[in-house]
Amino acid sequence: MTGATATAEPTRVATRLLAIFAADSGKLAAFADSARKLFGLGSCSLCEITYGLAGEKPAWSDCKAEIDIPVVELHRDELTARQRQATGGRLPVVLAEVDDELLLLLDAETLNQSRPTVDALRDLLRTAADRRKLQIPGLGAA
Repeated sequence: MTGATATAEPTRVATRLLAIFAADSGKLAAFADSARKLFGLGSCSLCEITYGLAGEKPAWSDCKAEIDIPVVELHRDELTARQRQATGGRLPVVLAEVDDELLLLLDAETLNQSRPTVDALRDLLRTAADRRKLQIPGLGAA
């Protein structure tokens, strides 16, 4: 074979996504977060994108169903030491589990700057996955 041929970087496949909220778990914490949303007092941007006052947004339910791997939602008080380390100490984030590695897919800064829609989140996930040469089954390419 003559001439240089480009070799494509292998695409790794995510086996799970972790959506980690900047909020604590439990009914009292959920009530407090809802009150902050209602009065515009600032809350977790990932919560605002995925949940409304009445619970999980149907568009987020549909998005999770579209993704062919588990999407696990966690609160800051539910994290393991390994997960906490992967967040870089800033929440909210979305991590991708690839093999036995946790990759930071969407950081707090990105989520805090995004428009609060599920479609915007889906686009951010696709773009981040493409940038990392990562396949998220069911999500497709950006």
